[in-house]
Amino acid sequence: MPAHPTLFLKKSVYLNHGVFNLNFKIAADYDLMLRIFKDDSLSFKYLPEVVTKMRVGGASNRSLKNIWLKTREDYMAVKGNNLGAPVLVICSKNLSKIPQLFKK
Repeated sequence: MPAHPTLFLKKSVYLNHGVFNLNFKIAADYDLMLRIFKDDSLSFKYLPEVVTKMRVGGASNRSLKNIWLKTREDYMAVKGNNLGAPVLVICSKNLSKIPQLFKK
């Protein structure tokens, strides 16, 4: 999953896949990216440069309540996008973030 401020998309992608699902209070961006990345007709390029430096934290990590809400919404987004075993996907997503806590 790319850092959200560094995801650049053509207008046609939004027209074909919709915009943020505002039923999600925290995971609307995650749901949108899942919809976009599961489309095999699209191609993506990785830009190996630092475009934006992000700090740790944000709405999803502000409190235990928000972490729980984010996890629940992530689960619903994965399930709603038919991406296999939602529990495994969410566990993998969360475990992949652990190294970020130790970077300066």
